[in-house]
Amino acid sequence: MTETRSSLEDLPKAGTDQHLASNVAAGHLALVPTWLPLDVASGPSSNSAGSGGNGISDGVISSNALAVFMPSNAAIAGPHSGADAFQGNDALINQHPTEMAGIGGNGGSGNVAVGSGDGANHAGTGGSGLFYGGLVSTEVALFAPVNTAVAAGPGATAHAEQSNNALFLQGATQIGGMGGSGGDHNVASHGTSMSPGTALTLTGDYYAGHGGDGYFVGTMVDVSIAIFSPINIAIGAAGGSAEAHQTNNVIFDQGAVQIAGIGGNGGGFNLSSDTIFTGNHAGGGGGAGSSASGMVDVNFGYFHPINIAVPAGGTADAQQIDHVLYDQHALQLAGIAGHGGEGNLTDAHSALVDDILAFMHS
Repeated sequence: MTETRSSLEDLPKAGTDQHLASNVAAGHLALVPTWLPLDVASGPSSNSAGSGGNGISDGVISSNALAVFMPSNAAIAGPHSGADAFQGNDALINQHPTEMAGIGGNGGSGNVAVGSGDGANHAGTGGSGLFYGGLVSTEVALFAPVNTAVAAGPGATAHAEQSNNALFLQGATQIGGMGGSGGDHNVASHGTSMSPGTALTLTGDYYAGHGGDGYFVGTMVDVSIAIFSPINIAIGAAGGSAEAHQTNNVIFDQGAVQIAGIGGNGGGFNLSSDTIFTGNHAGGGGGAGSSASGMVDVNFGYFHPINIAVPAGGTADAQQIDHVLYDQHALQLAGIAGHGGEGNLTDAHSALVDDILAFMHS
């Protein structure tokens, strides 16, 4: 027997929940007629799969390094005596700090975020990186070798030899506010089990393999000071003979790398798709890079060799050989957006929206 339903059952009832499926949004009434059977969401919902976490840093990171190396070599011979002194010094002073803060995590690969509603759907998106504060690095190194030969009196012989090799590594690496890169092969889309009419209009945001944004607000400061002052002295008193030989090889590497406010790169082969979509679509898009900061890099290399021969009635021979290499380059990058990925698909079916609006006005 055919059941007769009252037409009142099809009408909205005051004080009752009218949506057919929970957490489903389709009601963007500015685009479609009000008589279409659209569901009304009870609240926004968000879905995320394989997305990188946000990195937030608020404060000051400071690194202070001090190294002092002062070797001394002396040969002192009295009357009718001899003295020999030999010294070899190899100094590696590594004061290269790495300071990183506010780094968003990278998005994963092969994830699917399927949802519906006004909330956002993220699949494999990189996390945002935010840094507010300062990165400060100061490095001070002092290397002062002393080589002395003294022949004090007749018949005295003094011989002092010193060889010094010094390498100063003082360049800092400072990174703040960097967004994570988006993953590959991710999908962000609506669900397939929604009731009729609910997939017509979705107002949320869909991101698949999107690079995270990078924000840096603050200051980066790197100050490197290296002092190398070798001293070589030969003193020959009356009737004495003194020889002092010193060889110095020095490398100052004070190059700094400062990176701030870099957006993450977009991933590849991601899909962001829906039917009628009024929110934001991003498939493998690069993140934004923003830097409102100051970058300061100060490098100071001081090389002051001293070579003295004093023939005080005798003979004195002082020889000094110096080789110095200064490398004080700086690389400073700020406010750079990430690269977009390749092979991504963003499909909002905007043509369907145009067809409905044209039909309504015909």
